[in-house]
This record gives sequence, structure tokens and C-alpha cells, in this order.
Amino acid sequence: MTTVKVGNTVVKIYHWKGKSGYEQFKVAYRADGQRKRETFGSLAKAKARANEIAVQIERGERDALKLTNADRSTYLHALELLKPTSIPLHVAIQEYLSLRKPAECPQKLIPEVVAQLLEDKKIHGASLRHVQTLRRQLNRFASTFRTNIGSITARLIEQWLASLKVGPRSRNNYRASVVTLFHYARKHGYLPREKQTEADLVDKVKDRGKKIEILSPPQMAKLMAKAKGKIALYLALAGFSGIRAAELLRLEWKDFNFVRGHITVAADKAKTATRRLVPILPNLAEYLRPCHRSSGRLFKAKDDMRAVSWAKKNGVDPWPINCLRHSYASYRLAVTADAARTALELGNSPAKLFSNYRELADEHDAKAWFAITPKRSKKIVQFAA
Repeated sequence: MTTVKVGNTVVKIYHWKGKSGYEQFKVAYRADGQRKRETFGSLAKAKARANEIAVQIERGERDALKLTNADRSTYLHALELLKPTSIPLHVAIQEYLSLRKPAECPQKLIPEVVAQLLEDKKIHGASLRHVQTLRRQLNRFASTFRTNIGSITARLIEQWLASLKVGPRSRNNYRASVVTLFHYARKHGYLPREKQTEADLVDKVKDRGKKIEILSPPQMAKLMAKAKGKIALYLALAGFSGIRAAELLRLEWKDFNFVRGHITVAADKAKTATRRLVPILPNLAEYLRPCHRSSGRLFKAKDDMRAVSWAKKNGVDPWPINCLRHSYASYRLAVTADAARTALELGNSPAKLFSNYRELADEHDAKAWFAITPKRSKKIVQFAA
């Protein structure tokens, strides 16, 4: 037996030959009230380890004796790497962890973030329609979650979307608004900037879309023969220009250039916040001829609903959703055979236009649609909303 002594601490080394005839040296010591043994193949290694143990025991660093051989190797390697810097291991570890620790985000309630987002959207020129959509959808979200935005999980968002009981397209639209909110919060430091937001983790639902329905030329001709005043004006513009209902309600007579033959849908009146020119086709020009001296807005709020209600009572019931815009898109594409041009007039993407309307109408029906004209009248009609 050999002993190694450091101060008042003694560590014993036992020596014997194993069954294979090789010498073995066992270092024996006590840690945490238990007897420990470590075996080595040479006396030199055993003494080195015994000395290390004795020093640790003498210093009161008994926890270090719990390290496995692999842990001990890692520890010694770390000390070797730090030796040129003279930085203690625990200081190096603290600095490393402080660099990796994400910055804490300030607590920000969802209603506050929504209000801030909407205000910024208005300041930076987002379209009125876009701001209105965000306000409606995000205020609904905020009324459910009056809590810190950092506490909302993807699962909570999914449950909220499911509770809306809306169709796939509307659900995906709500999801998009929530994603916009969470991206805004991340940009402004209310969520960790280096991480994906919880809203991004919410999957879109499958949207196969609803069947697009259009009116036939005889249906439209019958309606236009009966319609008068604002009803006739609305139906003609919606059916022979394809301008969206919400955009029509924002139009003013100053947006019409009868000399050059187009209608300007300004960026602040367009759904896409992008200015576009819509042609005044020959049959539409006939319906607009009596209105050249009109001024102000074309329509009042809910004039679109009044026109649809009238149309239902006069032969088209049920009234297919957006059927006048869909009809214009289908017949116009059949006439031009130019998806890019027609999409530009409608404020759509060519890909969407081509996939949705390519086979809904043929050229014969298209010519009949755009041949619908009013009876000739010399009467001048002025509209001033």
C-alpha cells in the first residue's frame, strides 16, 4: 500500500496483480460519506490522481470528486484552453451564458400592440380598406386575448381561429392579420427578434374556393332593361367595368375621363392600394353618357346592397357572390384572350385570373355581354351624392 498525504488528508493506493498478470493500482478515498475507488494501470497515474483528490478534499472541493473520467477530461481541457488568458473557468462560463441569454422583451398587452399597429399603418399610407380589415379582425383577436403578446401560443391562436366558425378563406385571412400583428410586435421588440413567432407556426387551412358563378347575357340584358337611376348606374359599372363593390362606393365623378375613355381607381380607393386605369368600354359609355355633368360621389353607403336586393326581386335569385365582377372578368378575358391586360384592369394577378376565369365564357357570349346597351335617350341625368 502506498499513501499520498496533503495537509491532514491521506489518500491510499492499493497494489495487486489481476488474473491476467497485469499490475493494478486502486486509489481509495471517501466522498459524501461513501467509499470510492478508482483503478489505474500504473503507479504514477494513481499517485497523480491520489494527489489531485487529496488537494480537492483539503480545499473542501468534494463536489469535484463526483466528476466522471470524461467530465474530468473536459474540465482539464477547458483549463488548458483558458490558461493563456488567465480567466477563471467559472468567469468564462458566466460570460458565455450572458451572450447566449436572449434579451428580455417588455410586457406589451395585445390591445396596445393592435392600436399601435393600426396607427402606424395609417401614418405610412396603407389603404383604407386594408386598415379597416386589420382593425375589424385584430380588434376581435384583442377582445379575446387581453394579455401580454408574448404569452400567446400557436395552440391558442388555432383554437381562436376555429371558434370563429368562418369558411377556409376567411379563416386564412384572419390568420394573415394575426401574423401581421406578431411580425409587427417582433419588429418593435415585444417578441424575440431572432425567433419565429407563434403565429407563424399556425398552418393555413385548405381552401378549395367556392364555385365562381356568372350571369348570362340574357339575364343581364333583362335586368338592365328594367333598372333605373342609381340601380342602373351601379349594375352597369359593376358588370361592364368589373370594379369591386367597395371601390365603386368610393368613386367620384372626377375619376372619370370621358375624353380618354377610362376610369381612374386611385390607390386610396383601391383594395390593393395600387392605382389602376379601367377602360370605359363602348356599351358602358352609353350608360354613362347622360351622367357627364354629374359631380361628387357616385353612390351612398349601401347603394350596392340596394342594387343587389332589387336584382333579386327582378329575376336573379339567388344572387351569386360577386357575380357582376366575375362576369366582367370572364367575358373580358374571352374577348381579349390576354390575362395580363385583363388582370391589370381588374387589379388582380394574371395567374389568379387565368385559373379562375379561363373556361367560364366563350367569345360568342362575351360579344353578347358587351353588346348590352340602353335605349337611346336625349335626357341628361345628373347624379350628385
